[in-house]
Amino acid sequence: MAEVFVRARARRDILLNAEYLEEHGGMETAQRFLDATQMTFETLARMPKMGILCTFSSPALRRLRRWPVKGFENWLIFYLPRRNGVEIVHLIHGARDIESLFEG
Repeated sequence: MAEVFVRARARRDILLNAEYLEEHGGMETAQRFLDATQMTFETLARMPKMGILCTFSSPALRRLRRWPVKGFENWLIFYLPRRNGVEIVHLIHGARDIESLFEG
């Protein structure tokens, strides 16, 4: 069975994004986001190479992939494929300066 490992930083990202959506769209929107995030994680775990390879300049980020949250395409999941699933590294809104978040 495919596994999803979520780093602590990614857990914080998820909660902060859900709080933002609750404030601006209501509790129902935040819950839909949380459900969609979990479903997208599970899909990625079953097909870990479906995400797009990131083109960051750092060699340490060479294997990092990204994929949008289904139904919330402005939010991007950054993850590493694993032998038996995925490791979720970040969940970030696409309008942010993404590369600087990884290098900082």
